Amino acid sequence: MMRDKILMLFALAWLYSSGGHGQTDIKIACDDKRVENVVNLTLSTHNKILTEGAQLALYEILEATKAKNESSETVFVRFTSRETDCPAGGDKVWHECDYLQEADKALRICHAKVLFTEAGQELLLHDCSAEPAISSKVAPCLGCPEKIDLHHEELRDPLNHSLSKANGIINHEHFYIFKDLTLATKQVVAGFRYKLQFEIEKSNCTRAEFKAVTVECHPMEEKTEVMQCNSTVDVAPWRHEGPEVHVECQAVKKSVSRIKRPPGWSPLRIMPQRQSKTQVKESSEESKESISTTKSTPLNCPTKPWKDFKPVIATAPPASPNTTEPSQPDPTVADTVFSDQDLIS
Repeated sequence: MMRDKILMLFALAWLYSSGGHGQTDIKIACDDKRVENVVNLTLSTHNKILTEGAQLALYEILEATKAKNESSETVFVRFTSRETDCPAGGDKVWHECDYLQEADKALRICHAKVLFTEAGQELLLHDCSAEPAISSKVAPCLGCPEKIDLHHEELRDPLNHSLSKANGIINHEHFYIFKDLTLATKQVVAGFRYKLQFEIEKSNCTRAEFKAVTVECHPMEEKTEVMQCNSTVDVAPWRHEGPEVHVECQAVKKSVSRIKRPPGWSPLRIMPQRQSKTQVKESSEESKESISTTKSTPLNCPTKPWKDFKPVIATAPPASPNTTEPSQPDPTVADTVFSDQDLIS
């Protein structure tokens, strides 16, 4: 019975975030031309804003999805990148550069979201600041903030508290509902501290008609307003006290249309289930429209590395030419070698 209640809560939460418009995310080929455009736009934009260090270049495209409505299409791409020999602020663009062939240069994970319309393309979101993988030579930082997978069930309560707090501080006649989660960290303090970065958008529910957000609240199709929020949620369940929540929100550029997030970008999404035969068939038919794929055609994900990465491994310096090796073994050295009898005597 308790399990059924939990599943029902997850279903309602996901309905709030999806808006109920019936859009679906479709996986597309990683070597699709539009996906390559997303990668190029993302890296070009990222490298332009760098003030120090090295530019990044593509390594592999890991996955790509699209969400389409009547007037536009949004493509989501996740790929890896590496530092190059082109410095920040230089004249070269990333595809004119070579990787820094050093073993300690870890891969960077990049996420990008680009809106395609008849007027052109617009980079809505990009992030190439993911921390490199932890090296086995470096001990993890105990007590430091750690990034959390954005669709982890653990984030559901901190996000719900943040949404409630945000609606409490926003002086607007309409309620705002969840749109997207872009960053989440967890830190062990005197309890647990969650830091979230997310987007909310104005709904059709007014405070005069509704006391709180309900299943009837959907994003505004016209005159939509989006706000970006940062929240800190401190919880200590063993103290049986309510969470301490701090939220700050500010308006962002109005989006042309509401596009649903790709799989895994929302902590409110129910754990993925196996698709029914009908869902697989519909997804395959929609995919054929833009990339001409069939069920038997692979998506070519991940792609092959853009360039070879052959890190230079430091070797011991060669022996000095003045150093001579003895031509015959030294009997005094041989006498000092341990034998099995020495170890047991």
